Amino acid sequence: MELSKYVDSNIFFYAKILDAKYGEACANIIQNIEEGKIKAAISTLVILEVANALRKYGFENEVKDMTDAIYSLDMVINDIDYGITREAIEFYEKFRISSYDCLHIATMRKLGVTEIISADKDFDKIPKIKRIDPIVFQK
Repeated sequence: MELSKYVDSNIFFYAKILDAKYGEACANIIQNIEEGKIKAAISTLVILEVANALRKYGFENEVKDMTDAIYSLDMVINDIDYGITREAIEFYEKFRISSYDCLHIATMRKLGVTEIISADKDFDKIPKIKRIDPIVFQK
């Protein structure tokens, strides 16, 4: 399967909590993944980020169900390894954005994906990475 988009953790989280600004758009993105309209990829870090956000916002009892739902989608789920971690730290040294975001960028490079669907504007600082805002993606 040729990958077309990397999906950031905020897409799953905003869909889950029905965020006022992004909830509907993010839910539509997930629906498109489920229907095979988006050939998507994530790293295992995405799942942990979603689990942590759910915990922080009082949804700790829904972590397992959400994790199972993410795993049920037809996506590439890339494991974090030594090479990705080392490259993430190199990105951090260069761009000084979240080390978690740097790990997503390193994963994208490994998978040959140049577009990320995310509400996180820090990805706009990275050359050769195109961030697609969830609302814009739906238009």
